[in-house]
Amino acid sequence: MSRPFKFLLLIFLLVFVLACNIVSQPVNDVQNLAGTAEAIASAIPMETLQALPSALPIETVQAGIPTDIANLEEFNYVNPQGTPLSEWRDVPIMPGATVGQEFNEYTYSFKIGETPEGVKNYYKAILPNRGWTSQFDLPVANDEGGLMLYVQGDNLLTISITVVDGETVVILTFS
Repeated sequence: MSRPFKFLLLIFLLVFVLACNIVSQPVNDVQNLAGTAEAIASAIPMETLQALPSALPIETVQAGIPTDIANLEEFNYVNPQGTPLSEWRDVPIMPGATVGQEFNEYTYSFKIGETPEGVKNYYKAILPNRGWTSQFDLPVANDEGGLMLYVQGDNLLTISITVVDGETVVILTFS
């Protein structure tokens, strides 16, 4: 084997190893995160979790509830009322939304006759074309909902998808 051939073979091997690391590192990170979450969840005894509600005096809980909220239904994000918009803060609302409501300048929700997986697929397809970059995508479990995070400049968009009374509810939140 000639010296240049050995050198090229070494470079190829080095590039191959680096490429494998780039591909496998995100998978390892997710596995480590899942292991950490599982360890934290299993480290807390069930008795501790069950005792938490009774450990706080009711006066403490009541003191934390704002008294200036006249109507809590106003903040019922899973039960939007009204005609859905076609777009909210430059984020498209899925065609076919049955009802929709803006709750404040940071939150909008709508109901749609679509599966959570269909909602995720819609936003995965359309948001990157509008300049949004996916940061996090929690898989839909048993078609019951999911969570997506997108970034565009300084804007962070959270898309929460859930099923309530057989209807898919999508909550868009800006931060």
